Amino acid sequence: MNGEKTPLISIIVPSFNEEKNISRCLDSILDQTYKNFEVICVDDNSTDRTFEIIKEYSLKDSRIKPFKNPSKGVSSARNFGIENSCGDYIGFVDSDDFIQPQMYEFLLKSILENNTEISICDFIRDNKFNKKIFSYESRVTTIEKLINLNEFSLKPGISESVCNKLFNKKVLNGISFKNLKIGEDLNFCAEILSRVNLFSYINFPLYIYYENSASTCHIDLCHEKWFDLIEARFISADLFKKNTSNYLLKYIFLRENYRVMVYYRYGNINNKEICKKIDNLSNKYFKDYLLCKYIPLREKAYAFIFLKFSFLYHFYRKIFNLKNKE
Repeated sequence: MNGEKTPLISIIVPSFNEEKNISRCLDSILDQTYKNFEVICVDDNSTDRTFEIIKEYSLKDSRIKPFKNPSKGVSSARNFGIENSCGDYIGFVDSDDFIQPQMYEFLLKSILENNTEISICDFIRDNKFNKKIFSYESRVTTIEKLINLNEFSLKPGISESVCNKLFNKKVLNGISFKNLKIGEDLNFCAEILSRVNLFSYINFPLYIYYENSASTCHIDLCHEKWFDLIEARFISADLFKKNTSNYLLKYIFLRENYRVMVYYRYGNINNKEICKKIDNLSNKYFKDYLLCKYIPLREKAYAFIFLKFSFLYHFYRKIFNLKNKE
């Protein structure tokens, strides 16, 4: 960086019972081509050797800093990491994932040369790590430009994950992870992207999400976790509503939420208390959903009928399952 003082990156790694994966994660971070970083490892009271392994790494490399934040969850661990970070920029890596060697070099370079506050790269899901070398390129873009208007879906990882991003620490002022069982990334990113419209984008999969069938995202989540995800999307929709430039994003989250609510309200959930909470949220946002000019009329009718008349949903599913068996 032309002889100037290189910025310090704080990489926050929350962990819980990841003794099988934490070494691979830390090795991929230590292998970064950009060297001026610290690794804030925040352990959530692991009952295996995870924290011992982290401490062993810290004795070999002073950039790794072990902390304990017992039994408070991933959101609290990330908030703790931010509070105890010394870096000019903040990144996040989950303890069962791994990253390509050029990830933070590219993310930081794209911020500095484009004069943005956030940089984002693509990611892939895999159960093995294949190290690759990429030729640097990035561009400045807006969140709306990465929306597929035909399918109303965001380019994977653009809005929901913190792990494929690098943030100027100043942007995080006043923003923290909410104590949700799932969806905490979504709210955190939504709050930032509702304030910052321009960011740098790198179209390479520099972050690898480890495909683990036993992870939180793959197991049958409890009803409270699904409700947290639904609530997180509605909170995000409200954040985007305040920023007119992200008005379209609000309805993307609304559309996705009503799809999820129909399925889990009548397909999977028998908990009356959770069903009542879902109904309350559905009623609160249903007018916005119906008035959205971007959502097809057929989907509005589908959501209205099945959320208001549950017996029709069960009848529909019965017919649908019978057809699939034929």
